[in-house]
Amino acid sequence: MHPQHLGPPGPRASAGRRRQAGKALALTLALGVGLAGAARAETLIQVFAQAQQYSPALRSAQANYQAALSRVPLARSRLLPQIAAGASLSGNAQNNSENPLLQRFGFPTSWDYVARDINLTATQALYRPADGIGVSQADIGARIAYTQLAQENQHLMVRVAAAYFDVLAAQDSLRSLQEQDKAIARQLESAKRNFAAGNGTIVDVRDAQARDDLTGARVIAAQNQVALAYSALQQLTGRMPGRPAGLMSDIRLPAPAGDAQSWAQAAENRNLAVEQARLAVDNARLEAKKAATGRLPTVDAYARLDHASTSGGSNLFPFGNRADVASIGVQIQVPIFTGHGVQSHVQETAHLLDKSQADLDTARLAAAQSARAAYLGLESGRAQVKALQAAVQSSQSSLQANETGYKVGVRVNIDVLNALSQLFEVKRQADKARYDVLVSDLKLKFAAGELSQQDLDAVNALLQPDVP
Repeated sequence: MHPQHLGPPGPRASAGRRRQAGKALALTLALGVGLAGAARAETLIQVFAQAQQYSPALRSAQANYQAALSRVPLARSRLLPQIAAGASLSGNAQNNSENPLLQRFGFPTSWDYVARDINLTATQALYRPADGIGVSQADIGARIAYTQLAQENQHLMVRVAAAYFDVLAAQDSLRSLQEQDKAIARQLESAKRNFAAGNGTIVDVRDAQARDDLTGARVIAAQNQVALAYSALQQLTGRMPGRPAGLMSDIRLPAPAGDAQSWAQAAENRNLAVEQARLAVDNARLEAKKAATGRLPTVDAYARLDHASTSGGSNLFPFGNRADVASIGVQIQVPIFTGHGVQSHVQETAHLLDKSQADLDTARLAAAQSARAAYLGLESGRAQVKALQAAVQSSQSSLQANETGYKVGVRVNIDVLNALSQLFEVKRQADKARYDVLVSDLKLKFAAGELSQQDLDAVNALLQPDVP
């Protein structure tokens, strides 16, 4: 056999140049979104702080909470004294031409006059049960809005952590494939040398070439995945983040306390969506109670001061008067017939109360299921990490054995290539499994309503410190 049996070098070299050009283009796309521009690594806490400042959903929840707080004094104001001032000015024309008495004595039968009135009125609610219930509802509304804000903040923690580790996983995958590509390229050169020396077969060369081309395509896809992962993180922070700090090589993965059932019960009691649904039931119960007050009277105390004057007439018969009137009293309004509005409102609120209770049950079931799923994902992830770490060691031993066997002739090139692919794939899976465990731990605490800034700080402490 002779090297010329490999075929015409032109197309093969051209294909290699095209693959290298494609890899360079994809690498440029990936690095252009921020990989090469970051001088120092950004930690998870730093990225989360950026997301907190940018997140439209979090800003919306904050504005909603502030609005809910404003509704509390607004509702309470209906029970406090109300003072209003009023004034009126009117021009009037009066015609008494049909009055025989005025005609008999020669008085004018028509004249114009101006009426003025200035008043000051103070009222105080004495008995308004619906307004009192409205204050309690406003308090509950503020608590619901605060819970929504806390939930959105916790949800943002999980989303940022997941996106952050997706970037790290994409980078690890790219790095692993690049190392694999280099190793396969070395194996290809070795196969070509052996073939040229008459110690190998054309099959070995073709196998190595095919695996080299395939790995090159996977490198391009991995570079694109890095760019997409950065783009997803950018959607959360509003800016292209810098290079994320990686995990330390030897970390202690979090282990959940208790079993799946205990976490599910905790989620049913403390999950923030469940808490919102529970508050919504309280609010619906108050709304039903308020609807029933539509049959009750309302009592208000009032005090009024009026200053009224009129002026007009004619030069011959001018007239005018001035009066100051002060009044104080109690006003009672009793609904007698409201067009069946009260009865309809009572029925509506009763059905809405049933709906809110059903929504609470749904929220509890969803929270419990989320906690179970997160718990099982965490436990499964921990087991996978341990198994994959053992698989990495086994794959390394397998590769060494196959390389030795290839050198002495008891293994063919494809065996070495398969061992290489298996080693790098297991490494990639092991790295990804560690990230998934950390995210699953945050998801579990989020489902149970226990996620806090301290939990994110604990994950951030596992990151490799940036070395200038």
